[in-house]
Amino acid sequence: MLRFKKRTKTLNERSIPLSVLIFLEIFAIVVGVLLGFTVNEWRENRNNRKIADNVLQTIAAEMSYNHNQIVNSFNYYHAIREKIDSIAAIDREKARTMYGFEIEGWRGAMTPMLRSSAYQMALMTGIIKDIPFEKANKLSNVYTIQSILEKLDDAMIVNFSQDPGFTNLQTIRHMFNLYAEIMPSVIGLYQLYGLPVLEDYGYTMRVEPGILLDEMNFQMQGYPGM
Repeated sequence: MLRFKKRTKTLNERSIPLSVLIFLEIFAIVVGVLLGFTVNEWRENRNNRKIADNVLQTIAAEMSYNHNQIVNSFNYYHAIREKIDSIAAIDREKARTMYGFEIEGWRGAMTPMLRSSAYQMALMTGIIKDIPFEKANKLSNVYTIQSILEKLDDAMIVNFSQDPGFTNLQTIRHMFNLYAEIMPSVIGLYQLYGLPVLEDYGYTMRVEPGILLDEMNFQMQGYPGM
């Protein structure tokens, strides 16, 4: 008597429910879509980080330029104020009637004309959101204080263009004194916030020993982080 061995059904011969096949197909599609979104998001984040780094390099260059402007302007203002004070100490009446161009070393208003276009561009284009919040917040503090100097520049230019007597020594001393009082705080924030955020991007400048550094340290006393 012949015996036949029972044959096991192959996978293809087994009955797979249609619902399972549909589920597997949908699952594969969803996984593929999610992977696509993940890859695209990773690429976008990587590109955004590169753009943010480029922006930070531009802001660092801008801050380096401003640093030099503040130092040069402060030293000039200080020198002119000392000469005005020397003239007033000898002849107060003469100091009231003289004009800036009569002083040796006079080079005009010499407004610092600080730049902020790189930072403003980062704000307007939304790139600032790709900069870590702590860094962006520190830059915001720096440029908020700097805006006071920018407004003072505007006022100085308007007065010089509209008032022929604006270069009177007493008026000049008053305006230069305003600048000299604000500049140490601005450059102090450059050192306090600008250096930690932008040192790796190109802003590495320090305030050299002198009157500006002394004023900066005095004004920044008690400031958080100093």
